[in-house]
Amino acid sequence: MSGIELFQFLRPVWLIAIPVIAALWWYGRWRANAVEGSGQLVASHLRAALTVNRDQRDSFRPVDLAALLGLAVVLAASGPTWSRQPSPWFAETAPLVVAIEVSDSMRASDVAPTRLDRARFKLLDLIAARTGSRTAVIAYADSAHIVLPPSSDVDVIKPLLESLDPAIMPLPGSNAADALPLALRLLGDNAAIGTVLFVNDGFNALDIPALARFEATAGNPSLVALTVGTDEGGVALYPDGSAVTDSEGNRLDTAVDADVLARVQAEAGIPVLRMTSDDADVRRLLRTIESNLTRADDPDARWRDEGWWFLWPAALLGLLWFRRGWTMRW
Repeated sequence: MSGIELFQFLRPVWLIAIPVIAALWWYGRWRANAVEGSGQLVASHLRAALTVNRDQRDSFRPVDLAALLGLAVVLAASGPTWSRQPSPWFAETAPLVVAIEVSDSMRASDVAPTRLDRARFKLLDLIAARTGSRTAVIAYADSAHIVLPPSSDVDVIKPLLESLDPAIMPLPGSNAADALPLALRLLGDNAAIGTVLFVNDGFNALDIPALARFEATAGNPSLVALTVGTDEGGVALYPDGSAVTDSEGNRLDTAVDADVLARVQAEAGIPVLRMTSDDADVRRLLRTIESNLTRADDPDARWRDEGWWFLWPAALLGLLWFRRGWTMRW
C-alpha cells in the first residue's frame, strides 16, 4: 500500500483541539475587527494619527500566528504516521534464499579473478552483514539444486559456496526460473517475508514470463538480482587454462545482455543491481531486502511516529512571536 493509504494518527484524541483552535482564532479576529469598528467614532485624521501599524491592519496578525502554531503542535501531538518499523526479532528471522548461477559463463575473467569468485565474495559480505538472519543457497545452471537449507551459520555457508563449480552441474545452461519452486519449498510458511536473490551474469529472455508471474503472485517472496560481469564480457577459461567453447566450437559469448536486464526490471518488476568494486551494491541489497520486509505483515511491527515533522514549523512560527510590537490580548 502507498503512504496515503497507510496514513493515520496514533493519538487521534488530540484532533479534538482543532475546532477549539478554530473557534479561538475566529473570536480573536472578530474582537480585533470590533475594536477597529469602534474607531469609526473618532475623527478620521485623529484615528490615523493614533492607530499603530495602520497599514498592516488587514494583513497577518498575531492571532493568525497563534492559530497556526497551535495547529502544528496539535498535529504533532496526534502522532501522524504512514509507515511501520518492523520489530528487530522479525527482521532477524526474515530468510533470504540465494540462487547463484553456476554456469560456464561464470568462469569469465572480465571481473577478476572470475565472475563466480567475485559472486562468492559479495555473498559472503552480504551474509556477514545479516548477522543472525537465515540464508539458504540454491545453485543453478540448466537445472536448479538445493545446496543449503536456511542457516545462520556463516562457517557452514562459506565452504559450501567455495565448493560450487560449473563442473559439478549436471547440464550446462542458465535456467533461473527453475530455482523458483525450490525457493518456495525452502521458505515454506515464511515465503511472504522472504527474499530470493539471484546472483548471476544475466537472465535468459525465456525466463521473464515465469519471473513476472512469480513476482505478481500474492504471498510469494520478493525477487532481486545482482548481476556480475561487464556488458563486453570476457574470456571464460577452464581450470587447465583452455577456453570454454559453445556447441559450435567457438569461444563462449559471455557478454552481459543489458537489454534483457532492462526487460526483467520493466516486465517482471525485479530490481536488478550491477556489481560494483566497493560495497555499494551490498548496501543497496540490504536496503532492498529491508524494503521487502517492511511490505510483509509483521504482527509486532510498530508504527513510526512522524509527529516530529510538525515540530519544525511550530518552532519557526514560535520565533516569529518575538517580532517587535507583536502582542495579543484575548
